[in-house]
Amino acid sequence: MTLLKILTAAQLLLIVLVTAERDGRMFNRDFTRNKDNLHWEGQLRMSSLQDAMDQLSSTLDTALGSLSDRIEQQVEGSLPLWMRNKNKAGGAMGSMPDDLGIEAISGNLGDGIDDGLEVQFEGDGEPLAGSRFDETSGSPGSHSEVTGVDQSQSPDYAPGFTFNPFFPFGAMGRRPGFNIFNGMSGRRVWWKGPNVCVDREEIDEGKDLDADGTSISGATGSSFIFAMGSMEVTSCSETRDKYTCTSKSSSRGLHKTVVVTYRCCHGYIKEDSECSKVELLDLPETLQKIEATDFLSLIKTVGAGEILKDNVTLFVPTNEAMQEYTADLEAENELDNALEGDRSLNEVFYRRRRSTNTQSLILSHVTKGIFYGSDLHDEQVLNSLANNSTLRINTYSTNPPAATVNCARLVKLNQYSSSGVVHTIDRVLEPVTKSLADLITSDPQFSVLKRLVSQAGLLSQLREPGQLTVFAPTDDAFNSLAEPVLEALIDGSACLEAVVKNHILPNVICSAAIQGKARTVNLLENYLLLEKTEDDKIFVEDAQVVVRDVVGTNGVLHIIDSPLMPQEAKPVTEVLEGHNLTSFLDLLEAAGMIDELASMTDVTVFAPSNRAIDELPEDVLNNLKNDPSKLREILLYHMATPSLQANDIANDHIATTRADHPLRINLYSRSPILSGVLGTNGRRHVRLTAGCSRVSVLDSRACGAVVHIVEKMLKMPKTSVMQHLEEEENFSIFTKMLQNTGLNETLSEEGPFTVLAPTDHVFRTLPDMELKQILEDVDLQKLLIKQHVLKEHVCCAGINPSTWLFMDHKRPMEGTPIHVRRTSSGRLMAGSARITHCSAPTLNGLVHTVNHLLVNVHPRQQVNTQVRTNRPIFSAPGFEILFG
Repeated sequence: MTLLKILTAAQLLLIVLVTAERDGRMFNRDFTRNKDNLHWEGQLRMSSLQDAMDQLSSTLDTALGSLSDRIEQQVEGSLPLWMRNKNKAGGAMGSMPDDLGIEAISGNLGDGIDDGLEVQFEGDGEPLAGSRFDETSGSPGSHSEVTGVDQSQSPDYAPGFTFNPFFPFGAMGRRPGFNIFNGMSGRRVWWKGPNVCVDREEIDEGKDLDADGTSISGATGSSFIFAMGSMEVTSCSETRDKYTCTSKSSSRGLHKTVVVTYRCCHGYIKEDSECSKVELLDLPETLQKIEATDFLSLIKTVGAGEILKDNVTLFVPTNEAMQEYTADLEAENELDNALEGDRSLNEVFYRRRRSTNTQSLILSHVTKGIFYGSDLHDEQVLNSLANNSTLRINTYSTNPPAATVNCARLVKLNQYSSSGVVHTIDRVLEPVTKSLADLITSDPQFSVLKRLVSQAGLLSQLREPGQLTVFAPTDDAFNSLAEPVLEALIDGSACLEAVVKNHILPNVICSAAIQGKARTVNLLENYLLLEKTEDDKIFVEDAQVVVRDVVGTNGVLHIIDSPLMPQEAKPVTEVLEGHNLTSFLDLLEAAGMIDELASMTDVTVFAPSNRAIDELPEDVLNNLKNDPSKLREILLYHMATPSLQANDIANDHIATTRADHPLRINLYSRSPILSGVLGTNGRRHVRLTAGCSRVSVLDSRACGAVVHIVEKMLKMPKTSVMQHLEEEENFSIFTKMLQNTGLNETLSEEGPFTVLAPTDHVFRTLPDMELKQILEDVDLQKLLIKQHVLKEHVCCAGINPSTWLFMDHKRPMEGTPIHVRRTSSGRLMAGSARITHCSAPTLNGLVHTVNHLLVNVHPRQQVNTQVRTNRPIFSAPGFEILFG
């Protein structure tokens, strides 16, 4: 409440101030008598108001800061310990060593991370997402990469201020930025001061409207609003070392975005709200100062010193990284060290690498232009000075955070020099010029993998630009599979694509990102468990990574010692056994269909649970087992083509079964309001039925098949709704009314329909006068029938309990909506009537039996007032029968 009062007072003072500037009559009613006094008094009052504004601004900043601190404390207190602020002294994780450079990385590197990793903790039932890199204090996504640096200083530049009527005081950020009080109090902000350079990027977004003014596909709502006239919207955000303003403008459907970034010029750093000069050395001296002497010596040895004179960004390996790289070369190539005389480590390195173009190796660490830590973001790809070699930046929300360039960890950022900036990394970078497909096809140890990827049609995807991770089994690894399994894969079995996709991730996961246990999603949308052990070994599921971080232009490849065989590669019978569907397997064996099912491809199996089969009468079950042909027809009705996962199914989907009879699949929202708000992620809020049998287990995939478990045996529909009514003697009155009104032809159409059919008994319980009136009045019959017919497929298994949050109303062909619900005692209700029997599906719908009419039918002739007044009025006929 105090904060609200402060804000209100600030707005009132603003009005007074603006009005005062426009008209001095507010300060002196006798302004015509003495203009000098008017001017003098106006100046005093303006000065007084300015002082009040400054004081109010200070008070408001303090109040907002206190509010922000309280919110931060409450949010942080609600987080797990590992996610809390680890830079606070005495915090959950303690303070981080400065020499690791982690604070700089977490503060400056990465916006909008999508690393595909979820941290896995021992004993956790569900994994928790790690913390995120976030350098912006404004709205998410407000940071933009800026190219084309304008190094001109702009000490007097004053950008226009865009007034936001919904939040006139600016964002409640803790970092300093421009707001309405800064402009009036004359406060100086660092990005308006000296030694500030401006980067400007202009993006022409073209025209996203058709000639007739309608929005084309892909146009956003805001673009559509802009297109209605000329408009410009500017939003600004501040990070640790730069201030960015993004202006989006539209005029006659043409859209343009201008991004202006203010930062301290090279050679200056932001300190105490100003850009302070720092002493800059040239790049060789900088490398010497940060003790990257081995890399510097290598540059000098090959005569590549010219690259250190331009504006460049260097990713420089430490001396230890250089030493480890040389040791690896010696071990791999059995380099003879017993040469005459002593020689330095660099001489060994140079002698080995000269034939493979050492200069290209050096240039692969350098990119043209100056990229500070805040300019680097996740999945950013830079071109190095080596021909066709790329540098890929990745950031990971691990604990502690990790950032990599070509999978080498960035350990220290922003080491300035007079002609560039240096970032230190923990390993030597090889030139990256091959795609993942090229890496696989050019290496003879991947001949089996190459063949499988090609047959699965995924080789082109591994060649295109993107961000992928491939866990690559060698030929020896594939040979560890059982011979029939490997032969089936090579021959192109139904599960080939699933096996290959199980080895590919849609994100770049470097080994530096794996700290302890984590899990990630592959192209099958399955989780893979990744683990780094205490002895620094890395495992993906049960396979060990034997070679890490082979970087390609579109991702990274890790070599593993055994294939990752998913459940999708298991035979369908094995999956059925895994779900303990023994009764269904017994029926398949009785029908002689075990081998036939195993040979099917691209099939969906609706497998009845053991309980569903046990509910069949014993004599019926025995007759089926003794009649293999009939049993086979029923089992084929439980199999459909093609394979369908839950996300592939829409409501009223008609599946083609192997028995040549249609199977209707329906979706029912368990909570329509919540599902609309929260979405339908993983069909969490949706119930699925097949042939009106509830599906209890979804998407259990097998080789060439998808298995869904149903809780009722499926029955093949052979009649229409109208035929079903005509065949049932108990519906003779209702059927006669359908024929009289001509609605029998409607119920013979495609549908779907759900008929809430009253039996003859319901009609005969009516008073004779009312029943006679119905049977004689065709218009009344039509009205009654249309109130009992729903134009949708409402299975009893899809009816939900009624809650305070929503009531499920179904609309009939005519009349008021009907509240369909399941009571706390388990009974099914349709309006005032109870559903006493749920029918099996017909070809075009359902016929459910109800025990009351859904309309009150009274004769239309006049009755005396006394009788009408004294007659009790109940909301349902059942009340009248029980209590009338």
